[in-house]
Amino acid sequence: MIDATDWMNRWDRQQAAYLPEREMWLGLVLDVVEALVGEPRRLVDLASGPGSIAVRAADRFPSVHAVAVDADPFLLELGRRAAGSGRISFRRADLLAPGWDTVLGAESVDVVCSATSLHYFSAEDFSELAAVLARRLRTGGVFVNLDTLELGAEVPRLSALAARLRDHAWDGATAHEDWQNWWAAAQAEPAFAELHTERDRLAIAPTEAAPVTLAEMTAALRSAGFAEVGVLRQVADKHLVVALR
Repeated sequence: MIDATDWMNRWDRQQAAYLPEREMWLGLVLDVVEALVGEPRRLVDLASGPGSIAVRAADRFPSVHAVAVDADPFLLELGRRAAGSGRISFRRADLLAPGWDTVLGAESVDVVCSATSLHYFSAEDFSELAAVLARRLRTGGVFVNLDTLELGAEVPRLSALAARLRDHAWDGATAHEDWQNWWAAAQAEPAFAELHTERDRLAIAPTEAAPVTLAEMTAALRSAGFAEVGVLRQVADKHLVVALR
């Protein structure tokens, strides 16, 4: 019998090696949500993996319904099995595919959050995503993105320095398992075989395009119609980007 909660805990531990003070950062995401919209009714955890933000939102906000959206069927199923709340839904969608947001239903949402995933998008792909988010968020809703983002080609020395400072901040950050070892262990678990077959069939992999920069992300959000866009916290090239609809 698979202990999904144990696998989720292992996921959290290995992720913490790549984001020092991870719980503080994820808590800050929800602090921003509460400060700007109060207790949300509908929250989307975008590119959610197993639903790290969705789970914490359900724990913090008694009335929220959270929707975890990701392309990876294995991580979604892991989150579904481990979730202790019936107020979390897990939906598979390719965020690069037109119409992906149909998994959210027709109703608008109060909040969209994401953590350490959207830097895989190209500037063009993120612009398209921003337009979808602007359409789906209600007026006064908020988008919060915690991510590693290059500062941009217009400030090459500062961008390089930020990356070095981030690497230095990670010095001494260790995990019992790193990303590769966690996935190797999951793939070796017989009970997950069918899910990994499905994952392989869908060819889940990040894009090879140049990643969106901080400047490109904020410009895309403004262009999409967000009323206010800013960085509320930065450590090296780790940013908490917030956009108000």
